[in-house]
Amino acid sequence: MSTKHVLVLGDQLNRDVGPLASMEPAEASVLMIESEALADSLPHHKQKLVLVFSAMRHFARALEEAGFTVDYRRAADFEEGIGGYLDGTGARELTVARPTDYGYEERLRAAVERRGARLDVVDNELWITSDDEFDAWAEGRTSLRLEYFYRDARRRRGWLMDGDEPAGGRWNFDADNRETPEPGHAFPSRPSFPPDALTLEVIEDVEARWPDHFGTTEGFAWPVTRQDALELLNSFLEERLGTFGPYEDAIVEGEPVLYHSLLSVPLNLGLLHAREVCERALDFADDPANRVPLQSIEGFLRQVLGWREFMRHVYRTRMPGLREGNGLEHDLPLPDLYWGGPTELRCLSETVRQLRATGHTHHIQRLMVLGNFALIARVDPRELNDWFLGCYVDALDWVVTPNVMGMSQYADLGSFTTKPYAASGKYVNRMSDHCARCSFDPKRTVGDDACPLNALYWDFIDHHAERWKGNARMALMVRNWERRSERDREAILGRARAVRGTL
Repeated sequence: MSTKHVLVLGDQLNRDVGPLASMEPAEASVLMIESEALADSLPHHKQKLVLVFSAMRHFARALEEAGFTVDYRRAADFEEGIGGYLDGTGARELTVARPTDYGYEERLRAAVERRGARLDVVDNELWITSDDEFDAWAEGRTSLRLEYFYRDARRRRGWLMDGDEPAGGRWNFDADNRETPEPGHAFPSRPSFPPDALTLEVIEDVEARWPDHFGTTEGFAWPVTRQDALELLNSFLEERLGTFGPYEDAIVEGEPVLYHSLLSVPLNLGLLHAREVCERALDFADDPANRVPLQSIEGFLRQVLGWREFMRHVYRTRMPGLREGNGLEHDLPLPDLYWGGPTELRCLSETVRQLRATGHTHHIQRLMVLGNFALIARVDPRELNDWFLGCYVDALDWVVTPNVMGMSQYADLGSFTTKPYAASGKYVNRMSDHCARCSFDPKRTVGDDACPLNALYWDFIDHHAERWKGNARMALMVRNWERRSERDREAILGRARAVRGTL
């Protein structure tokens, strides 16, 4: 029996799909590489490094226990790891599931061919929707929109459908999912996975090798095995799914999870398949005894089948230009507050504090606090993109870049969105409880105690007014701005200049 040599990447930790699914353990030799260069490329959050390396080491151990031969290497980079493995084994062919992050397939191929071997790239089956499905849907469209992709994906699978129509008569219940909980609302406790001996070894390694990276390893409690991932999924279905929808956009100080699933972490490692997550959630919601309202299961399905899959395809079809775009020509260097520097803005200080402690915040904190502030302050989107990529435990280039450069910073000038996600302090005050504890007044626009978001927002409208006049969803705000007196406009722009000057 000839040995088949397989490279397993750190975001492909799954035996049920991909090259390993069709192989008997005795016939396969598996290569896994911890790349120091990848860890060094950005000041990655310490918990992100612990998460990825621990999950990889646990997966390698699980493969060995199943009878696979595993060569686990800690190398300077992928090139060194691949070269050492091919030289040591004499293998002439290495198989890998197609990498999702841009440029890695070519990089791996070059490393393999440099040793006179061949790289066999097979389909990456960790996705629900195929490249062909998306490309067929996108053909002939002048613009790409998540909503229509999501509808098509649901029709094809029959998920939440009543014949040819959407269940409940609506495709999207987003308007029903903007409630804020009453003070004292009791949230379920955060699922926790305390470090075992192997994870503790990884924590020691990370602290020794990258002591100055962002964040802390204290309190690490992320799932690093398939068993952990399934436990996290089950706890979400039983404790959070039913109330996920109404509060999915809310921000509550001191509550880092609320009813969010945290499933992006095991999904992005490959420990869970997106299809099984959707099917398990749909089956759970289909049981009347579980009392899951339609707005909750639809909101969750839209995040996984809609948003996650759509962003992957946008990334696949828009790189490398998407990462380098800066259509609004924003150039402010990333403020120190993103690294934990002092700021009196409560929404920002609390969000960064949570991020430093856990490596995670939910999507509204990312988009409408961290992203919104950078957008209206006119921060260079490329710097922000690198920051997001480094600081979040679930961050991979394929998911960060389209979300930051396109959805959050409008750096692509709306190639797949209809408007910039810009907001004043009014939005933060409506969706969070931060403003009640903040030094600034969200109802004021000028003055030392006025919320800086308000002046920055109107400065953003003014700075790009000619562009927004041609945007159907932004033109009204330009008209509102132009209706103000010249004196009011000058005062607001002066306040914005002062705020930007402190950044």
